[in-house]
Amino acid sequence: MEKIIDLLNRISELYAIPQWVVNSGAIAICIILIAFPFVARYLMRPKYFRFHELILFKVLWRWKYKKGDVIGLWCYCPKCQSMLMVDDENCRLEETLQHKITFFICPTCGGHELSRVVGGDRRYVLSLVRRDIWKHIREGTYNEVASATKEALALYVELEEAKEQDAAEGSVSVDETTASPLEEELPLAEKSVEESLHVNTPEASETTIPAHEEPQKEESDTTQASIQVEEMKKDGI
Repeated sequence: MEKIIDLLNRISELYAIPQWVVNSGAIAICIILIAFPFVARYLMRPKYFRFHELILFKVLWRWKYKKGDVIGLWCYCPKCQSMLMVDDENCRLEETLQHKITFFICPTCGGHELSRVVGGDRRYVLSLVRRDIWKHIREGTYNEVASATKEALALYVELEEAKEQDAAEGSVSVDETTASPLEEELPLAEKSVEESLHVNTPEASETTIPAHEEPQKEESDTTQASIQVEEMKKDGI
């Protein structure tokens, strides 16, 4: 280390270069020499290494590459991007391939079934996915598949956002509809009370006799009685 420092000092004195410039150049050269193998390996890797996502059997599959082999292959939910649970218990009980079914379940989305594959257990499904991956790599269609996968994932995200907005609007509309009948019932109740009052008051007025009409009726009765007495006197009764 001391020899390197002495060498840098001699270079700075010999060529009249500031010491910090010499030190910065030496550090940059060391970084380049250390990072060069990694950068070269990254640049020389196959182009299909960018192909690491695929939607198959209505499920999102992700994986990595190591020494030309697919590793870390597993399934994810295309809606919430969470890892899926795989249920293949019936494959141990059934003997015929038509009855062996592997289920894919997302616990984050409510534990609903996303997809199923008939014919074998999870190892069978993983072998099918690997075969499809290498098929696209051999045919050179992995770029189209990768772009289609990104578009499909973006579409899933848009659909989920639209569902959340619809659910929020639906809850607001439900609150409004539950409140509106109450608001409508209050005027109806008041109206019915008013109608009952208007219906009862005329009947009461018809049955009851005003106080100022009773003396007139008594006077008419007395006059009729006096007229009858006079007529009886005239007849000689």
